Amino acid sequence: MSSAFVSENPKSGLSGLIVAGCRNNGGKPLACDQNLREITLPILDIWGGKNGKDSRAASERKKMVSSLYTQVEISGANHKIEGYEEGLVNAVVLWLREQQ
Repeated sequence: MSSAFVSENPKSGLSGLIVAGCRNNGGKPLACDQNLREITLPILDIWGGKNGKDSRAASERKKMVSSLYTQVEISGANHKIEGYEEGLVNAVVLWLREQQ
């Protein structure tokens, strides 16, 4: 839902977007891939590698990787990234540092 909001409000004042477990379900507002294509801010796309649906959705978005779009898989994590919070925090901190 956050990707839909940001794509529909480009002048929101945000300087970037972090999404986790984003899927490409149907049409707007749930189609994360469609939403992310419309966003011109830096994006960090994180997913749990143990979740097949999340992995497939991220794979479909892989062609979007660029200087503004980064993907990070948390290997072994489920959709909620339970038990892998440290990896999630590390990925976010690293990405935030790169944005400075």
